[in-house]
Amino acid sequence: MKKFLFVLLVLSGLQHKTSSAPLVEFTVVPGWATTGLLEGKVHNTTLYDHGIAVYIYIAEAGGWWIKPTSSEPLTVIQTDSSFSANIVTGGMDQYATQIIAFLIPLSFSPPILLGEELPVSLFAYPYATTCRPHGSRTLSWSGFEWTVKTSVGANLLPLGPGPNIFSDNDTMVWVDNLQRLHLRIAKHGNAWYCSELICNSSLGFNHYSFDVDGRVDLLDPNVIAGIFTWDDCSLMDHPPNNYFREIDFEFSRWGDPLNKNSQFVIQPYDITGNCNRFNMDLTGLSHSVHEFTWHPDSVVFKSTWGNSSYSWKYTNHTYIPSPGNENVRINLWLYYGRPPTDLMNAELILNSFITDIEKPAAMSREVRIFPNPVEQGCRIEIQSDRAKDMDVCIIDLRGCLIRKVYSGRLTPGLNSIEWDGLTTHSQPAQPGFYLVCLSDKYEIRYFKIIKL
Repeated sequence: MKKFLFVLLVLSGLQHKTSSAPLVEFTVVPGWATTGLLEGKVHNTTLYDHGIAVYIYIAEAGGWWIKPTSSEPLTVIQTDSSFSANIVTGGMDQYATQIIAFLIPLSFSPPILLGEELPVSLFAYPYATTCRPHGSRTLSWSGFEWTVKTSVGANLLPLGPGPNIFSDNDTMVWVDNLQRLHLRIAKHGNAWYCSELICNSSLGFNHYSFDVDGRVDLLDPNVIAGIFTWDDCSLMDHPPNNYFREIDFEFSRWGDPLNKNSQFVIQPYDITGNCNRFNMDLTGLSHSVHEFTWHPDSVVFKSTWGNSSYSWKYTNHTYIPSPGNENVRINLWLYYGRPPTDLMNAELILNSFITDIEKPAAMSREVRIFPNPVEQGCRIEIQSDRAKDMDVCIIDLRGCLIRKVYSGRLTPGLNSIEWDGLTTHSQPAQPGFYLVCLSDKYEIRYFKIIKL
């Protein structure tokens, strides 16, 4: 599966962009741990009185840093509306995981940030953002490309969660000849190393299912196995998303052998009703299945092992995240970085990861979308067994409405609905991933389409 770089273009204060609004875009983003230039273009603005203020976020260096340097805080916009910025000018700059560029008037002095938070005042200006996974080694598993997280620096600086030292060594994270994924905690020398894997695709509202091998109910009290969504780019949301679009399965006793061994979580976990703990007993079983379905108005969790299962439906709209640039992540780590109480290495094995929208819509007996990928428009054919009211919308992976293409009553049999490839404001939809959202009084279903 191809690795896609998702770049989020944001216009401050606007839900829908128009062709006359100033905007910034990235055309070249250098890879993590490389030293290439950040390149981009601006649109719909005067060039002689504007510049670009670039900031990068480095977890190991404590926050946001202005680039290229504090003495040279602005990047010039060229006469062809392009710009290029050197974002690696010292320290650990090449390990930045978030990058943001603001289009600002020359009369505005950009804040000189040296490991601090982004001030709210900057978000009055148009900006572009992107994120890079914290690692350079990639592998393929269950139809997706993944990046293996790694600690960096001369002394291998710890990272969250934990904090812990993470290794991308192929003895720590690998896929075996049965296509099972392995993550390990292991001691090398005097240090304990942990593992984390980051999916390179952002999947949004979806059904996520993980088949986990072995006895995750018997993990050491200081060992935590996590399967979750996470959005590094939430640091650049405005207003900020402080909970990183995090939805969790976690298998751990959190340092106390008397605790229950499993939990479902919507962050923040310390809000009453956001964490649901339970016990699994996998005696005599070879695997367990853990799944959640993420809707705009609910997150439905379910764990199944043998003839037993545990379910939870979360409906507090205040904390249900909207999609953004979140990725599925899988990790195996140590509580507060403490060694396992038994001082033994640990391992997490997953048999598979399955999502609904990765199944081509054309394979559905009830819904067919063609052409897909879409160049200009497409036809949505819905086979209905009865008359029913339905809304058919095109939304992006952030959950924002692009176009409502139908609202009415379906007739029994074949119903054909057209999308002309335009937004609500009659502008061509930008290239990228979209979802066709079918909703009636009983359910909401999503089908992935690609706009070329």
